[in-house]
Amino acid sequence: MLSLINQNYKMTLKTFWSVLIKLIGLYLIWQLLILLPSIISIFAAARIYGDGSSIIPDIILRTVHILVIIFIIRSCLFRTDDVIIKLRLMKGNEDERIEVNIHRSSLLKIAIIVLGGLLLADSTPFLGFQLISYFENTQVKLSFIENRASPYLVAELLKVIIGYFMVTDSRLIVNFIERKRKKAKISEKETEA
Repeated sequence: MLSLINQNYKMTLKTFWSVLIKLIGLYLIWQLLILLPSIISIFAAARIYGDGSSIIPDIILRTVHILVIIFIIRSCLFRTDDVIIKLRLMKGNEDERIEVNIHRSSLLKIAIIVLGGLLLADSTPFLGFQLISYFENTQVKLSFIENRASPYLVAELLKVIIGYFMVTDSRLIVNFIERKRKKAKISEKETEA
């Protein structure tokens, strides 16, 4: 399979946009799954506190947010052609072909940078939230170990550091993966002989 990456691939511009839009739809499903715990907690809080009048605007806002995301997901995954037409992504270039000639290590590097960027983008806001939570709890004079926000703060800080490392030092990771692949290939040849 990896030897196929070095070949030239030709795809139409429409195929490229279809794949990209479907990937966006899959990413939005992931984001929707991340939102579900907060929605469940709001309904649980409304039931516990009884007075739901202060929580109703938040519930309405989150419901509208979820409905918009579901509509976009449905459009991206099942009505890709309509999205391409409405966003005018083709602009009369229906027959144009894209030739892809990329080496395995370059493709790996791009994938690592994208995954690191997603990890960094997803964890940075949560790190800020956990920092605020940690400092709110330190006003009560709790030690680092007693503070409830400490494990979450450490976890989010590690995610940010790993994401940053993946984005900035992707070549080191690619070299590591390539060395492991070459060692596996050598040991495979030795066992065959």
